Amino acid sequence: MKGSKFYVTTPIYYISGDPHIGHLYTTVAADIIARYKKMRTTNVLFTTGSDENSLKIVKAAQKAGKEPREYVDDEVEKWKNFFKSFNVQYDRFVRTTDEDHIKAVQHVIKTLHQSGYIYKGKYEGWYCVDCETFWLESDIPNQICPSCGREVHWISEDNYFFKLSAFQKALLDHYEAYPKSIEPESRFNEVVSMIKMGLNDISISRSSVQWGIPFPFDEKHVIYVWFDALINYLTVTGYPNELDTFMYYWPANVHLMSKDIIRFHCVIWPAMLLALGLPLPEKVYVHGWWLTSGEKMSKSKGNVIDPNLVIEDLSKETGISTSLAVDVLRLFMFRESTFGDDAIFTDARFTSRYNFDLANDLGNLISRVYAMTHKTFNDEIPAGTIFSENLRISILETITQYFDLMDHFRFKEALEIVWAFINECNKLIETSKPWELLKQNQLQLYKNLIYSLLESIRIVAILVSPFMPTFANTVLSSLGARSLKEENLAFGKLGFNHVISQLGVTFPRIKTFQSEVPVSKKKEKVEEKKEMVDIDLFQKLDLRIGLIEKAEKLEGSEKLVVLQVRVGSESKQIVAGIAQHYIPEDLVNKKIVVVNNLKPAKLRGVESQGMLLAASNELGLTLITPEKEIDSGSVVK
Repeated sequence: MKGSKFYVTTPIYYISGDPHIGHLYTTVAADIIARYKKMRTTNVLFTTGSDENSLKIVKAAQKAGKEPREYVDDEVEKWKNFFKSFNVQYDRFVRTTDEDHIKAVQHVIKTLHQSGYIYKGKYEGWYCVDCETFWLESDIPNQICPSCGREVHWISEDNYFFKLSAFQKALLDHYEAYPKSIEPESRFNEVVSMIKMGLNDISISRSSVQWGIPFPFDEKHVIYVWFDALINYLTVTGYPNELDTFMYYWPANVHLMSKDIIRFHCVIWPAMLLALGLPLPEKVYVHGWWLTSGEKMSKSKGNVIDPNLVIEDLSKETGISTSLAVDVLRLFMFRESTFGDDAIFTDARFTSRYNFDLANDLGNLISRVYAMTHKTFNDEIPAGTIFSENLRISILETITQYFDLMDHFRFKEALEIVWAFINECNKLIETSKPWELLKQNQLQLYKNLIYSLLESIRIVAILVSPFMPTFANTVLSSLGARSLKEENLAFGKLGFNHVISQLGVTFPRIKTFQSEVPVSKKKEKVEEKKEMVDIDLFQKLDLRIGLIEKAEKLEGSEKLVVLQVRVGSESKQIVAGIAQHYIPEDLVNKKIVVVNNLKPAKLRGVESQGMLLAASNELGLTLITPEKEIDSGSVVK
C-alpha cells in the first residue's frame, strides 16, 4: 500500500448493556479524527468493536435464557445499529468471537509462551465480575470495586501468568523517551507513577469459565478477557498472516479511551507488545467522563444519558430531521468540553449551545446570505471575487489554525476558531452594509460580498464536516459543491452561475422560556400579576440593542458575570447574574436587549451601568435577543 496512513481505534465494548453517551463520545471522537484525516487525503483505518469473551456475557446470556453465542450475535446488532444511527463510519467492527481474532490471540499466546513470558501458577485474589478486573487487597476497602462500586469476589484457581514485572524498566525508558505518547499530561504522570510503584505478574487465564478463547496448548483454560481484548488492535491490521497490511498500518497512531481503562492500555498492552518485539502505539489519548450533576453516569444511579432520547426530543422541539439532530449532538459533545477533561451534560447547556452556536450564529449567517442571493440574483451565485484582503487573510489563518488544533485532537479549540470566523462573517454583513452598496449602485462590490460570503459558508461546511457530516453535505449540495477534500478549502472553488437551493431556517431556535404551567394552575398565575403601569411610566425606559464585546466571571462570585456592552457608540459595563446559565466566552458577540438609562449600582463592589433583559422558568434562564439582525444601539419599541 502507498501513501500516508492513519490508524485510529476505540476500545472494544462490552455488549451486555445498552450503549450510552460515554460509548458514543469515544466512538464519535474516532469518527471525527477519521473523517478529518480522510479530508487530508490520508489512508485511514478506523476500528471499533465488541468484547464478547467475558464472564458477564455468560451471566447475561443465562439471564436472557440463551446460549452465549446466540446472545452475543443478537446483542452485537444493537451496537452496530447504534453507531450507524449516529453516522459513525468505521472500517472494521471487530468481534472477539471472530475467527481471525481467535487465531491472532492464540498466535500471541504461543509466541509469548515460547519466549518464556508465560508460565503456569496459582492465583488467589479479589475479582470484579462486572469490570473483569483483578484487584489488590489495598485497592478494595470493604470488598467493593473502586471502578463500578459493586461487590468483588475471592477466587482461587490454577492460572497462566504473563511476566509483566519483567517490563518495568523498559516501560519507564519508553515513556521517558516519548512523553507525548500518553495525553493529557496528567494521565501520563498517573501511568508513570503507577509503573514506578512496581509491577506484578498478571493472571491471563481462567479455568473456572468455559466461554472464551481456549489456550492453544491447554484447553482446560480460556484466555483472560482483557488479555484477549487488547490483541484486537493487531487483529484488524491482518496480524499475523497478512504481513504487508500489518506492516503498513501498525503501529496504531492513536488509541482513544476513557480514563478508567488506562492501566490496561498504558501498562499491560505496551508490555505485551515489547514481549512480542513489536512497535508501541504512537499515542494513547485519554478522555474524561460525561457527568450529570457532577457525578459519573451509572446504570445503578439511574443517571445515564440516552443519546437517542436527546435526538428524539431535539427533533420534536425544533422540527429538524433526525439526521441533523444527530449532527447537533455530535457537535455539542466536542464544542462543550475540552477533549481529555470531564464534561457535564445538562439540558440547559445543550439548549444554550444549540441556540447560540447554531440558531443564532451559523444558521443566521446562512439564512441572511441565502436570502440576499435569492432577492438580488434570483438564487444564482454571482460572478465575484474576494471582498477584501482582510477576509482572505482571515480564511487562511482560520484553516491553518484549524489544521494545527485538529492534528493535536484539540477539538473544542478548533471549533472555537471556526466559530470566530462565522461571527466575523456575520459582522462583515453589518460593517459592509450590503443594502447601502445596492443603494449606491456599487453592484460589483455587492457581488464580491455575496460571493465571498457564500464561499465562506462553503469553507465552514468543509471544516465542520467531521463533526456535522449531514449538515456539511446538505450545504455543499445546495451550493453545487460536493467535495470535502483539503484542496477545496482554497477560496474561489465555488462555481459562478449555479442556482443555489434555499435551505429555509436551518436551525429553528428553541424557545426556552415557554410557559410550562398546568391548566389547573393558570388562574393562580393570573392572580399573581404585578400592578398595572401606565404608558408614560413605561416610556421612561430606554431599551436598546447591545453587543457584548467582553464577558468574564466576577471573581469570588458563582452567579455574576461582568459584561462590556457596546450600545451604539457608547460602551458600558453591566453586571448580570447569569453565570450558572451561560459560559462567559460564549456570550461575546451576542446581541441582547438592555435597559440603557438605569442608574448605576454596585454589585459585589463592581459598578453596573445598566441591566439586560432575560426570561426564566423552572427549566432555566435565557437572554432576550433580537430575532433578526439589527444594529447595536437600535431602540427597542
